[in-house]
Amino acid sequence: MRKLPILLLSVAAACGGSKPAPAPVPAPPPDIAAPEAPPAPAAPEAPPAPTKPVTNTTLQAIGLDPNAMDRNVDPCDDFYQFTCGNWLATTKIAPDKPVAMRSFVDIQDRNEAYEHDQLEKMAKDTKSKDPLTKQLGAFYASCTDEAAIEKAGLAPLAPLRATIAKVKDVKSLSLAVAQLQAAGYNVLFAYGPAPDAKDAKSIIASVDQGGLGLPDRDYYLGKDAQLAPKLEAYRAYINSILTIGGETADQAKADADAIIALETQLATVSKTKIEQRDPVTMYNRLEKAGVAKAMPSFDWATFWKTVGQKTDAVTVGAPGFLTGIDPLLAKTPVATWKAYLTFHVLSQSANFGPKKLVDARFEFGKALTGVQQQKDRWKRCVDYTDGALPDLLGQVFVRDKFGGDSKTAAVEYVGAISAAMKANLEALPWMDKATKEKAFIKLAKMTNQIGFPNKWRTYSFKIDAKAFGANMLAANKAETARQLAKIGKPDDRDDWYMSAPTVNAYYSAERNGMVFPAGILQTPFYNVASSIPVNLGAMGIVVGHELTHGFDDQGAQYDSDGNLVNWWQESTQKEFAARTKCVVDQYSKYEIAGTKVKGELTQGENIADIGGTKLALSAYRSLRSSSPDTQVADGFTEDQQFFISFGQAWCAKELPDYEKMLATVDPHSPPKWRVNGALQATPDFAKTFRCKAGSKMAPVKACVVW
Repeated sequence: MRKLPILLLSVAAACGGSKPAPAPVPAPPPDIAAPEAPPAPAAPEAPPAPTKPVTNTTLQAIGLDPNAMDRNVDPCDDFYQFTCGNWLATTKIAPDKPVAMRSFVDIQDRNEAYEHDQLEKMAKDTKSKDPLTKQLGAFYASCTDEAAIEKAGLAPLAPLRATIAKVKDVKSLSLAVAQLQAAGYNVLFAYGPAPDAKDAKSIIASVDQGGLGLPDRDYYLGKDAQLAPKLEAYRAYINSILTIGGETADQAKADADAIIALETQLATVSKTKIEQRDPVTMYNRLEKAGVAKAMPSFDWATFWKTVGQKTDAVTVGAPGFLTGIDPLLAKTPVATWKAYLTFHVLSQSANFGPKKLVDARFEFGKALTGVQQQKDRWKRCVDYTDGALPDLLGQVFVRDKFGGDSKTAAVEYVGAISAAMKANLEALPWMDKATKEKAFIKLAKMTNQIGFPNKWRTYSFKIDAKAFGANMLAANKAETARQLAKIGKPDDRDDWYMSAPTVNAYYSAERNGMVFPAGILQTPFYNVASSIPVNLGAMGIVVGHELTHGFDDQGAQYDSDGNLVNWWQESTQKEFAARTKCVVDQYSKYEIAGTKVKGELTQGENIADIGGTKLALSAYRSLRSSSPDTQVADGFTEDQQFFISFGQAWCAKELPDYEKMLATVDPHSPPKWRVNGALQATPDFAKTFRCKAGSKMAPVKACVVW
């Protein structure tokens, strides 16, 4: 991803396995003659015999799982099934999760168990003088004290609800929205800091569409019959939340209908996820005056003053959204606005509220994803502690779980993959010299941060071991204030977007930099005991994926300094667009959750998967070039081991409802197609497994951008 995860929204937005195969080619209609059958493809060329002495070993010894594989499947027919088939057949999804996965989910479980052990010790060590232990221990203890949480009930939210109660017209509504935004609540629209796309070293304010309680506008607009039950589940959830908040059953039902109607209008004027992929149309420097002109009914002067923004610079992702909701401000009854704000405050606070609020939130999540069981309290408390005090918990994790060998290896992989990209650029026949020179500069300036930030943040808000709700509100408010304070200042390039224990990675186009937290540099992505082909087939492809994001359909629009500048010659830009269109068309033929993969939505991640595979393969071969031998593991060559490692990193199963949700909103393709799709576009894969031209894993036309 860019600012956010590579894959993970395939795990926690987030990740999974799919069952369907590519759609069959339709037969020609009766009045059209069928084309002559093409000649039978020639038998694949046998791979060259090893030129080095062979050392025989086993898959397990080098870090692969032979028991995950289904050897009855032809790797040239369905490589994902070949590498993961037995794992898919024998693995059960945990009842408190919507997905099971060999890499991300399993790593997260191990990281979480370690953090749990540490936090339990800290919570019991009430006499410690160590500030880190005191803060982490008190926060975690407050989360596990369910009796105190029940006793507090909704009282911690009283000040926010009092703010909503004062709404009587558009002016007071504007003030309430501002006060809630300053407290960390996303209502009506999204607001926060963002790099200036034309001057990426500076942070300006960003106003964008928002205010919805469902994952995407499509859930409201009735174009997908499979989403209709989710909208009704949301209606029931709103009703339940407002009832818990004190409304009568009749009033809650009426307000739920009104909120759905209001949010449907917000959805109608919202951009689609595909429209939001275009950084050029998402950058609109309207400034404060332009924002006020687009949405004149809203009291922007009060909003800016309340959130503390003194600078004038504002970019708006969807100006049409502001224009579209402006008439709703006066037209919508005040009672509906108050119900809307009340619901969103209660809903966004549900995770730290009393049990009835938590349970209502879980039931709604169950309807969206199909997950059957609430996560254990301790697991949720680990998550909340990581969210509230990420750099404190990160220090503990790095101390014990991130050895020097992991960082050394990651640095080596980044170097080898960067060198592979440079060589790849040099050899590209479709890129002109002037554009290549700009690409070389961008690659040379690309930064990487591995493991953890250079400086850890501190936290000054008060933490009470008996007041979880108050702690969460304080943490949210403090983090929101920290974020808003960035506006008008230079970008702090060492401020990470995710915590060190996070099992993910990302590329930021505005910073032209990659980040690999310590949390992801774990088995099976990286293990000091695993072979180079295995490590590069897993973690190496992650690195290559992130690097390629700098040159995908979005990243390619930013220059070496992270500015939104067109650095392409026109002829080469047309070639790039054609190759990108090929990738879009390739993935649009795949199916998931009873529908086609959204090739336009997933194109950036698909380009990164294809490019990352090619770069990691080249890097592994370079790193192994000076070795005195070649390893053969249970009959598999090193190249084959590399590809098996890639496949096994993505072994995943998802619940059907979760799979459908991701098919609607996730910019990543499902795991099966992340593997098979990337390898169908990798000619070296077909050579390695001797796949006949025209077989499923060796299509005649390979869509390669980089």
